[in-house]
Amino acid sequence: MLKLRALEPEDLEQLYAIENDFDDWEYSNMSAPFSRYALRDYIANQHCDLTIDQQVRLVVCDDNDEQKVIGLADIFNFDARHRRAEIGLVIAKAFRGHGYAIKAAQLLVEYAGRIGLLDQIYAFISEDNEPCCKVFDKIGFNRASILNNWFRNANTYSNSVIFQYFLKKD
Repeated sequence: MLKLRALEPEDLEQLYAIENDFDDWEYSNMSAPFSRYALRDYIANQHCDLTIDQQVRLVVCDDNDEQKVIGLADIFNFDARHRRAEIGLVIAKAFRGHGYAIKAAQLLVEYAGRIGLLDQIYAFISEDNEPCCKVFDKIGFNRASILNNWFRNANTYSNSVIFQYFLKKD
């Protein structure tokens, strides 16, 4: 099936391709491409520690073939005081539509709970990104709110759904 692992130097080309896929930028905060140099430096210098880096980037890969990069999973905007962080997930185009997003999202939720630093995670997802909204609905996230005209793409705006998941059940 799938698993999450740390970024390796060998992931540079897949990371470069996914991060610089202009078609996916409408669902992110990207506004300029990353250079290979910047990504190589990021891979080399990350601590893989949420408390130090304030983020963790993980590779979604095939459980039987770690070199088969299915996508990327992120925990970022870590807030230690409020014990929350934002998450993001992107599945490489070649692997979309095969159910990988649901399993990868479940793995990311499990990971976020296991590290013991977070009580909740959240994601901002464009209301127009129906496949992604369905994934988060399916794995138990709550639709906490809608932010109107949150994402700007060319000359149009789309709303953002804030999805929230409580890792610590009261």
